Amino acid sequence: MTTASIGLPDPEQLAQTLIDVTKAITQGSETIEVFSALAERCVTLIPVSAAGILLRDLRGSLQVVGSSSRSAHVLDLFQLQNEEGPCLECCETGMPVLDDELSASGPWPRFSELTRSHGFTAVYALPLRSRGVTVGALNLFAEESLDTRRVDVGQALADAATLSLMQVDPTLDYQLVVRSIHVVIESRNTVDQAQGMIAQRYSISVEDALVRLREAANQTGLTLVQTATAVVERNPTFTVL
Repeated sequence: MTTASIGLPDPEQLAQTLIDVTKAITQGSETIEVFSALAERCVTLIPVSAAGILLRDLRGSLQVVGSSSRSAHVLDLFQLQNEEGPCLECCETGMPVLDDELSASGPWPRFSELTRSHGFTAVYALPLRSRGVTVGALNLFAEESLDTRRVDVGQALADAATLSLMQVDPTLDYQLVVRSIHVVIESRNTVDQAQGMIAQRYSISVEDALVRLREAANQTGLTLVQTATAVVERNPTFTVL
């Protein structure tokens, strides 16, 4: 079944996702886990083949903080490292950037070629924005073009991600948001480093390493970031390695 032939998400499923996001925030879940879960929910709900979330750091540079798959992570990193791709324009203008063609003669030919090599034929970059400030973007990678209604669902999920970042506080000062972003990015870097260490130690993929990391977190009662920190610091009381 192709992406285009699948219907819109059940309204109850979408509503439940937004409720789950708000509940996770109010119960103190780590923002990085909320973002990762949102990227995965995009694949299930819209549906698309992959999704990724990027945020601006303290210097204003974009960083990858959540991905539904390795392909999404690689493509988002390529955009940042080569300064080419729809997420850059989206974050610059604060407006959605939709590319249903990924043409070699388009505005980002190298990104288009790489994206097609991963099996995707369309990309949608949707802004994470609040009170006129764009703090990042949600990237959707699809095997077929999305109609307007599916893009609207994606924007609703992007807004949920922004809500997560703002911690449901409409009066939060922007500088506090910037600091919050910094914490999320540092957490993502710690998790990535721990994944790499586990993957190297056990000769497994980084995806399987993340699964092992999450299992260790569940077993110990620690958060994902606390578990990753213990791995990176080689805590002698922690045995995931």
